[in-house]
Amino acid sequence: MLDNIDKKDMKIIEYLKEHGRDKISDISNALQIPRATIFERMERLRKDNFIKKYTVDLNYEKLGYSVLAYIMIQYNPKASIDQKTLCVNLSRMDNVISASIVTGDWDIVLLTAQKTMKDLSKFVLEHLRTMEGIEKSVTIPLFERIL
Repeated sequence: MLDNIDKKDMKIIEYLKEHGRDKISDISNALQIPRATIFERMERLRKDNFIKKYTVDLNYEKLGYSVLAYIMIQYNPKASIDQKTLCVNLSRMDNVISASIVTGDWDIVLLTAQKTMKDLSKFVLEHLRTMEGIEKSVTIPLFERIL
């Protein structure tokens, strides 16, 4: 087990993955752990950066973004921008859900949500392919997102 993390902490973390909005009293009741313990451990987990933030898992289709796609990007090492800065810049673009630096044939993977295939095409052709540091990309539209 990781330093400073025990089974109770892991139970709390697992619970929060699905029920992050629950009140401390609800978490306490569900896990059969005293409220004060839940509160203290959640604060410590956050302070020690085991929990980076509380967030939501959006239903993009319901929000009108029915086209989700992974975009695999090959970085150009001769570019005047470094790979991490490029990835950070990509992560700040509209409709980018996540941006990750990876290893293998591709260097960066994006997950994006677009309203239409035409919007996805515009995003790739007019924005990504014109950016300094991007050598090439492959776009993989999702049929269905499970997790």
